[in-house]
Amino acid sequence: MQLLAGVKLCTGRTLTNHPHYEDNSLRERTKAVYQIYAKRAPEEVHALLRSFGTDYVILEDSICYERRHRRGCRLRDLLDVANGHMMDGPGENDPDLKLAGHPRFCEEIKKNLPTYTAYFTRVFQNKTFHVYKLSTNK
Repeated sequence: MQLLAGVKLCTGRTLTNHPHYEDNSLRERTKAVYQIYAKRAPEEVHALLRSFGTDYVILEDSICYERRHRRGCRLRDLLDVANGHMMDGPGENDPDLKLAGHPRFCEEIKKNLPTYTAYFTRVFQNKTFHVYKLSTNK
């Protein structure tokens, strides 16, 4: 929250954030935008973000690599289950969950592989977050 408030203050850009109000459309938009922390293909994430008019995305390491909560309670676990994918790490998974067809987006994008750089260009990084510009020609 503090990060996005600072970005909004300094840039004046429109930001996508998680909802503070009980509004179904905001919850659905949040679920869609948070696919950046799920096991999704770069072209899927790009298309999803562009559908909201997104130009830049900020990936926070504290969310991508969360260790504070136990397995099953982390955001990435909730996204995995919502997407029908098995959760990472040791432990039981519901038998209906399947292996994901793609690695976790927020981890793979940092490797600068061509499948990701075709859609996203890193424009800033520090020890806690990475900022990527979405390509407009896809």
